[in-house]
Amino acid sequence: MIDNHVHLDLINDSISNIVDRAKKAGITQFVVPGICGFPQKLDELQKFSEIKICWGIYPKYAEDEELIEKEIKKLKASSLGIYAIGECGLDKRFPNLDKQIHLFKKQLNIALEMNKPIIIHLVGHWQKAYELIKEAPEKPDFILHSWSGSAQMAKEFLKLGGKISLSASALRTPKKLRELLDIVPNDRLLFETDSPDQKPDFVSTEQNEPANLPRIIEKIRKMRNEK
Repeated sequence: MIDNHVHLDLINDSISNIVDRAKKAGITQFVVPGICGFPQKLDELQKFSEIKICWGIYPKYAEDEELIEKEIKKLKASSLGIYAIGECGLDKRFPNLDKQIHLFKKQLNIALEMNKPIIIHLVGHWQKAYELIKEAPEKPDFILHSWSGSAQMAKEFLKLGGKISLSASALRTPKKLRELLDIVPNDRLLFETDSPDQKPDFVSTEQNEPANLPRIIEKIRKMRNEK
């Protein structure tokens, strides 16, 4: 079982403890995105073969051109074999959509140059992201992380070859989730915790963590079976 999106570097505990608890729950791999270049605690993350490290710049930093160029230089100078580019994308909560688009396109190109998949973060702006990917002459493999858009919009991304990743947040809108499960094939459906965020309602601890993933998957699959 893979946690397809988990910020192990941001959870308030040692990575070793988090991984141990997750393994006991059946998690075998962890995809750790970057939000400001490489993840934090990089040296510690690299000690675990089960951890797939990514590099990405979150749309929040789209206006910080100095940071963007610095982190791109770090990526190009690094010998670390990253798993994917991301997380990156568009977010209506942050200003300057034009700069967000510029940064997103830059990372799409990096993913193509490096022959890596790209992990896409979208809060709103689904149509714009769809157009950017559709209009690209070449497309990297892409994953829409913690999908929160409509089933119809997801269907359009699926036509472009994308995969849909669901977190516990999808359980908060059962009708939308059932509509989504109707159209996403099993081989294009992924699951994630997005820890420490997106804490499930059934968890009483202060933060989310990968050990919660089996129950998230169980609840989502139950909705599919109840249709």
